Amino acid sequence: MRILFNMVGCGAANNGGTSTIFNSANILHKLGHKVFLVSDEKNKFTWFKLDGPEYILTDKLDYPHADVVIATGVKSVPYVINAPSFKGKKLWWVRGHENWARSDTQIFSLYRNPNITPFVNSSNLQRWIKRLTGKEPSILRPGTDIDLFYPEKERNWKKKKWVLGGIFNQKPLKRFEWIPLIYEQLKELGYNVELHLFGTYDMRRQVPHDVYLQQPDKEALRKFYSNVDFWIAPTMSEGLHIPPQEAMLCECIVLGTDENLSGMRDYIEDGTTGYLMQYWTDGAEQLARLIDEGDKIELDKIAKAGREKIISLGDRKKNMKKMVKYFKGAENAKWYYR
Repeated sequence: MRILFNMVGCGAANNGGTSTIFNSANILHKLGHKVFLVSDEKNKFTWFKLDGPEYILTDKLDYPHADVVIATGVKSVPYVINAPSFKGKKLWWVRGHENWARSDTQIFSLYRNPNITPFVNSSNLQRWIKRLTGKEPSILRPGTDIDLFYPEKERNWKKKKWVLGGIFNQKPLKRFEWIPLIYEQLKELGYNVELHLFGTYDMRRQVPHDVYLQQPDKEALRKFYSNVDFWIAPTMSEGLHIPPQEAMLCECIVLGTDENLSGMRDYIEDGTTGYLMQYWTDGAEQLARLIDEGDKIELDKIAKAGREKIISLGDRKKNMKKMVKYFKGAENAKWYYR
């Protein structure tokens, strides 16, 4: 197939969204497909290289024809909708409800547009769009690097010092502030904890932490996760959220949230594969309980169940094969809303 990811208006920078598109493009190329990525901005993504797919600078509508043309973000959707029909079947990979980029009203209108077919990466987003349109979009996840993320050592759940982990990103919907609040609350209560963070941005001195890893590669990130006991993921608007899945593959116990626009509920089953919190105070109480009880059997069971859950969702290759199958069916499909 000829597969085109339209990134116009979104750009290609060092972030999780671009990483997902580039990883997906590389896997699809390895599966034998001709893959294009088009953008109106130069490629600024440096975490890894495109290995086969072609990155094309375009003036928005001038790009090669393909069997399917996929909008990768809400800003690229109008350029896909307005492209000539011979460019390819028009799809939209909704990986988050991007109300930080467009208003809810604008996004709702695009969900309902009959000239583009959305598909999503999580069940919460599926329910959200179905409620708005009356039509249930397909779920197609990107998969994870199961071969790259695993515990580098046997977990020791009988310990005197506990390591909390999270992503440093101060965009409002990430709710990063919950992480240091939980950390400082536990310290005030007398718990021996450290906070290890990683991220793309320069660390600001006023953020309490013990370790910060900036733009780590996969190997360094695996070592990082393997030293973290509890991963804190407070975000309220991630379509799926890849880092908690990577942490779970390394047998970190994840403390996440169950928000309408977050996909973590797809892999965090409260008390079985991880834990869910409603507010940061709940998270602090939950971690205090787990540390106080020190139930090695419970913690080990949760950690291993979390890893198995992520494995069950499939690696990148398995999920891209599903995506190709969907693309082949979508070529003749239509999207209508009530």
